[in-house]
Amino acid sequence: MNKSILLILLFLSGIYLYAQPTGYYNGTEGEDGEALKSTLHQIIDQHTVFSYFSTKSVLKFSDADPVNSSNVILVYTGRSQDNSDYGTGVNQINREHVWAKSHGNFDEVYPMYSDVHNLKPCDCSVNQDKSNKDFDNGGTQHNEATGCYYTEYTWEARDEVKGDIARIIFYMSVRYEGDNGEIDLEVVDAVNTYPNPEHGKLSTLLEWNLQDPPDDFEMNRNNVIYSWQKNRNPFIDNPEFAQLIWGGEIASPLKIGDVAMNPSQPIAGTPVIISADIISSEIDVTEATLFWGLAWNDLSNEVEMISTGGHYHGEIPGQDEGTTVFYKIEAVDGMYSSNTVTYNYYVPEIFNGTITSIFDIQGQQSSSPYDGQVVSTTGVVTGNFGNNYFIQNGYGEWNGLFCYDPGRNPEVGDSLVLTGTIDEYWGLTEIKNITGYYRISIGHTLPATAIINTGDAGEPYESVLVKVLNATCTDANYQANYYMWKVNDGTGTLLIHNSPIFEYDPVEGDAYNISGPLNFDFDEWKIELRSEEDVQPGEDNISPTIESVAAITNSIIKISFSEDVDETTAETVANYSINNDITVLEANLHSIVKSDVYLTVSEMDAEEYEASVQNVEDLSGNVMDPVTIPFTNASSIGDDLLVSDMNLFPNPANNNLNLEFVCRNTSYVHIKISDLMGNEIFEKGAETTIGENSFQVNVSGFSAGFYIVSVTFSNHRPVYLKFLKK
Repeated sequence: MNKSILLILLFLSGIYLYAQPTGYYNGTEGEDGEALKSTLHQIIDQHTVFSYFSTKSVLKFSDADPVNSSNVILVYTGRSQDNSDYGTGVNQINREHVWAKSHGNFDEVYPMYSDVHNLKPCDCSVNQDKSNKDFDNGGTQHNEATGCYYTEYTWEARDEVKGDIARIIFYMSVRYEGDNGEIDLEVVDAVNTYPNPEHGKLSTLLEWNLQDPPDDFEMNRNNVIYSWQKNRNPFIDNPEFAQLIWGGEIASPLKIGDVAMNPSQPIAGTPVIISADIISSEIDVTEATLFWGLAWNDLSNEVEMISTGGHYHGEIPGQDEGTTVFYKIEAVDGMYSSNTVTYNYYVPEIFNGTITSIFDIQGQQSSSPYDGQVVSTTGVVTGNFGNNYFIQNGYGEWNGLFCYDPGRNPEVGDSLVLTGTIDEYWGLTEIKNITGYYRISIGHTLPATAIINTGDAGEPYESVLVKVLNATCTDANYQANYYMWKVNDGTGTLLIHNSPIFEYDPVEGDAYNISGPLNFDFDEWKIELRSEEDVQPGEDNISPTIESVAAITNSIIKISFSEDVDETTAETVANYSINNDITVLEANLHSIVKSDVYLTVSEMDAEEYEASVQNVEDLSGNVMDPVTIPFTNASSIGDDLLVSDMNLFPNPANNNLNLEFVCRNTSYVHIKISDLMGNEIFEKGAETTIGENSFQVNVSGFSAGFYIVSVTFSNHRPVYLKFLKK
């Protein structure tokens, strides 16, 4: 399978690969107020969620110092600081939740908690002083963040980031609307509304939004976060959205919608057609112009757009490979004017080189024959975890490769060509130091997963999409094992990694079908989880067992199974027997707890018995192994019984239940009534007299069903009786 292929491919580099995609805000035209807020919510909802731990990796790029990429800019001080210097020291870095997490109480509640649009690097001591204050002007100047001012309840950000802060608060209010189990966050024109899910002060934030418009730093931040989370902050792309939602501005009746480009993937030297539907509800459109340029803030080229029945199009001349083109559309109708946000597209470079297949890179051996060499290879992205991703070229063994490529976030299904160095990183074959990143196309179907046993994980499947079937969770405590839980299908243990983008809470003993790329680090094989689709219930192939047998009364025995059991086999009397000539009269499955069976038997008078059980099935049809289990009849009081002629009537009872017995000596009796779930319903204690004793309990308020009456005399074991409430 040695292959060397000469290909002409598309090269994409730079953050603008993830910048403002054409038509992202289609549907917002002509809207304002709650309607616009709702439409924007639908556009930015359901983003890719990363763990809070992983957000540090995002901030390294989103808030990088333009002068020193190893540093980040701290939000309130403006200080440039080592991007790895996180900690609790007074001048170390904290992650500031701009919308304070206590405003709605979403500490460690996802996705709000780890949404990077809401996180900023911040000086630790400044972060503590800012605390959960609302935003407003005025107060005392801060002694370290000297551009900031504060009062008991408010914080004024420095002028350079006032707009940044406002647009983050606006984003949170639109992104989180209370659907999908999330919190409804609302920006309000008030302060000190904590702990309500509210943040203010709206009127001040609207002023800050206008006072400090987006700059290159904020634009880059939006692009970087979009590359990870796959959603954008609309108020950075178009600050006017805030005025339309909360500032009282009315949307223009001149609408520019359905913005599109053709071809969708530009080609060097080939013109790009930009089109849109432009409609005015007042008068005819008089002019539509396409403005474009090679910087987002310099659209100096103009193209008159041509109309065909309200559908307009304009042509941007073909550009050289490696060029990013920015554009927007403006229209007028004599009374109103409208414009789109500034979109952009990238003209890919052309790669002309030799491809080394992943199969050859893996070399069908533990160490790659290309270790230390620079190669170009190709594959489809099968999983992206932020700082790294996996590619695969074809099905099965030796066709997967781990890619260490921080700062670049391809979509699953992207077909890529990568140029980089092959390295054996502690036994894992990877490509790193990637100097060429070529995206051929998008939306590819992933290679089929290779079905393996849990004990078969090894070199041939390194970085390959695999799947294990009916693997039982043997250790669910992933919190104590670096977010990894264990499964076994009978062939050996395999780790399952709750990755930075998806965490599953397994149930020990349950069986699962699990898919994902097979990774190797710290001398351990593990499947990396990508989404909820990677963990599905497996087929139950484990037979039920008996956990306990207990005598409830002299004629009631409770048998508890390890799982829910089938009603038909559980209630088959022939499946149960008790030694010492005890007859099983009835078998009843509990109406709620489907793992408990209650046997009604002939009167037991001895203390030690054995119960034999067979042929009971679970809900998947697995049949238990026959078993005999000893148990004690604790209800047997013995020869020193203080009472005789104990009677419970009427049974079934409707309103009043009577308990009568004859007592040979004075004593103290404790009467308790519980349902079959063990919930105590009634309790009473009383002194007894010699001779006949009688107690009455009003059961009219009890729900229909069986109950257990426990009667306990001083220094004796309890007597258990059963009654039915009609």
